[in-house]
Amino acid sequence: MLKLLSSAVLSLLFSLGLMPATPERTAALAVTTTTVATHNTLHGEATFKPLADVIGWQEVDTSAGHSKLGALTNYDHFRPGENRLDARNSIAISWRKSKYDKTGDGSRLTHGGEAEVTPSRFVNWVVLKNKETGAKLAFVNTHYISGAWNGEHPERQERWRTHNAVVHEVVADLRGRGLPVVLVGDFNRPLSQDIPGMNHLRTAGVDGVPIDQIYVLQGIGTGPAERLEKFGSDHFAYTATVAY
Repeated sequence: MLKLLSSAVLSLLFSLGLMPATPERTAALAVTTTTVATHNTLHGEATFKPLADVIGWQEVDTSAGHSKLGALTNYDHFRPGENRLDARNSIAISWRKSKYDKTGDGSRLTHGGEAEVTPSRFVNWVVLKNKETGAKLAFVNTHYISGAWNGEHPERQERWRTHNAVVHEVVADLRGRGLPVVLVGDFNRPLSQDIPGMNHLRTAGVDGVPIDQIYVLQGIGTGPAERLEKFGSDHFAYTATVAY
């Protein structure tokens, strides 16, 4: 509360011209607003749209999909696999290169693959620094195993839970660094998750919880999320705005 009052007082003094607005003080008071999005691209069949400032993609697992992603020339992309079709590249992350510099990244295996069941699954993340305000944001993208909760493949639930535990660990680590965190992805379960320190953003005009979800650090996103078009996929794209 004291910090909020202090910021308000300083802002008033700056506006009245009673205190010089040095770059350091201005940066300290600046609020960074960022749009984020998630889209499952149906193995790259979707049209890749500039949905937001930062985007988490799923199922970018074909050469055509990666070519479409590369055509978004106003964005930089995080694809940590050595080869284009490395499974960890299927959950690529993109950000507007005019607005952000990447200062950190990571990728963790959640579980291995099995023929005719699932590819290897991962959690990818980047830390982005806003070029104007200097504020940093951790953005996490993931894609859980399918079919675990639809009544057809209950034997896949163990893999799903293992994946979920890794997601929790990654989010906890990024929060522990003092970073605002956004988590997006295809959760393949129509149920919001209880992730410490994070809020699930409900989707405006949508009953229940879609399997494509957005979570934000408590206090940085008021929501709700917005459902966009499918753009040629079998999944809708989703977007939200955060301020930190």
